[in-house]
Amino acid sequence: MSIERLDRQPVHSGSRLRLFRDRVRLANGLVRTWDILEQPPVAVILPYQSGPDGGRVLMVRQYRYAIGQDLLEFPAGIVEAGEDPAHAARRELAEETGLEAARWVTLPPVFRMPGNSNERTHFYLAAELSPASGYGIDPEEEIALEWLAVEEFESRVLSGRIEDGKSLILWLLAQPYLQR
Repeated sequence: MSIERLDRQPVHSGSRLRLFRDRVRLANGLVRTWDILEQPPVAVILPYQSGPDGGRVLMVRQYRYAIGQDLLEFPAGIVEAGEDPAHAARRELAEETGLEAARWVTLPPVFRMPGNSNERTHFYLAAELSPASGYGIDPEEEIALEWLAVEEFESRVLSGRIEDGKSLILWLLAQPYLQR
């Protein structure tokens, strides 16, 4: 399939995203207008700790202004321009949780909203956790940490109490690598 861009008009340019209104011609000849959001890539980390009673995961609770509520999610953050996504994952884990990991598993990246955004989301499993050094907490973020047993996490997912899509995708991708 091919779609031809006929025109692009900038609608908004912010510090981390740009919105465009494109006029396109579809393969069947129809001309349509699409709003396209250009966003930087994101790294999402599943901090996992195995134990004799099963594993547990570390989540962050933070207020998400766009939805007007607190959200429980895995640590995540923007991959800065020119930054390797794996480096961003290590940095975000340390900044948001104060931890580092001795074992990392890189999981397949996805486009979470390809109908209107180019954001690529990179996923990582972080295990063998220990306190990190050399990182400070980001002053723009108010984060509360919550350890959840795997059973509790899965219960909250199934009851709809964990609503963050990127965290749910990461949980699914990480399943073959979790030691329970």
